Amino acid sequence: MGNRLDKYFDWMAVLIRKVLDAEQFSDKDFQSILCDKENKKYLNLRCKFPELICESGTFKSIRRMDLKASFYERIKCTVMEEDVYSMQLLLYYMDRAIEDCFQTWIGFEDDVDSYNSLNQNLKETHIGIIKKVKCKWEHTTVNNNLRGILSKFYFIDYKKCQDFVVKNIVLDPQMIFLGEKKLFRIAISPVTREKAVIFSDPYERKNERTGARQYLFRVEGIANEDEITKKVITNIHKAGKSGADILVFPEMLGTQKMLERTIALLQKEKKKCPCLIVFPSIWKKTEADLENENKSAVVLNGERVLFEQKKYGDFWYSKDGIPIYEDINREKQDQILYVIHIEGLGRICILICYDYLEEENREKIIKNVCPTLVCSPSFSTGSFHFKILSGKYFDQNCNWVWCNTCAAEHEVKGQKEENFKIVGAITTLSKVCDLTEPGTFENVYKGRYACEKEECEQCIYYGEISLEARN
Repeated sequence: MGNRLDKYFDWMAVLIRKVLDAEQFSDKDFQSILCDKENKKYLNLRCKFPELICESGTFKSIRRMDLKASFYERIKCTVMEEDVYSMQLLLYYMDRAIEDCFQTWIGFEDDVDSYNSLNQNLKETHIGIIKKVKCKWEHTTVNNNLRGILSKFYFIDYKKCQDFVVKNIVLDPQMIFLGEKKLFRIAISPVTREKAVIFSDPYERKNERTGARQYLFRVEGIANEDEITKKVITNIHKAGKSGADILVFPEMLGTQKMLERTIALLQKEKKKCPCLIVFPSIWKKTEADLENENKSAVVLNGERVLFEQKKYGDFWYSKDGIPIYEDINREKQDQILYVIHIEGLGRICILICYDYLEEENREKIIKNVCPTLVCSPSFSTGSFHFKILSGKYFDQNCNWVWCNTCAAEHEVKGQKEENFKIVGAITTLSKVCDLTEPGTFENVYKGRYACEKEECEQCIYYGEISLEARN
């Protein structure tokens, strides 16, 4: 990102860290100094920072020529005074004052931009500042924390997620919003009901950290790769023709060869396809199982891989009372989460199956990253657990897309038929939902034992989120 405002955001990060560490934020207290234009703290700050604050009390759009050494020295003095309320008020104005200047300096190359944080002192402050994009289904939220006073930017407190790194991908909204757009159309495709994934038998290895024996499994391959590839390509074409903006496939039904073949064909044919395709996740087996991974590629406009989101959750199943773990992430490492930012849609991220199911991981991401749409490719034999989570984060304005596959039923050999009555869900929280109508917030799709599709080639489902504001 062409950001020449590093120092400005560095000082915002310092202020945020100071206020958070003071642990005494209260919205009631903050509003008292913001609204009383005769109080001493406000008057002192307005006098000290005429570049930021008008005499009327509104913010002033700061110019690049205003960002001189003397300006930053005054911020430093405010920090050194250790007055938490003055720092809160300064943050309020800095957040709003830099917006116009920031928009002038950023630009899109190839419709995509990326950055980790706008400030360069992330390691020192453990704060990552990120541009806030609007989401058309966001409702007013009630909170009593520091984020509530920021309007144009937000932050991640890495002290609360120290094993965690966010990579921000910014897409030009024109890629989605061509003309007046009233609906965001989502598609899921469970792909097949046939047995597709070849799993290993459980095998034993000593846990590197404890030295104790443990049982694990890996994915050895895909049983019918050519047939699945055809179905994936067919459903991409169908989703594109239907006007879908994003298409989500299940977990573990992909291979690197399948991904490359699909992109090559889409590039060649140049047929309309969804802007974002969450490709079937690829389980990569490596020598001695040292670097096995399960990752989902997000394809942009059918032309290239935008990023690959790894799975970090340690899925396990029980056999004869013994847990058998998915053999990935053998070496512990920081979790990298890619977040797509699109003005009008907010923040989109991919949490593969167990990464969403695991409470601690899910809560950490929702509360700190603030996604507005989470997509969860899944290969699950226990769909009930996912269904009860479908509306859990409506209060955070977060919609959710879950795509399972009927192929998973082969791994339990008919023992959990009840779980395969549902194969996916798309929540549709918007500003125009009919709150009196049952099920107004979600679409649930019938799976293997209640499926109404005549054949798997028709295995695609749609949901729509309204982008209109309530009259």
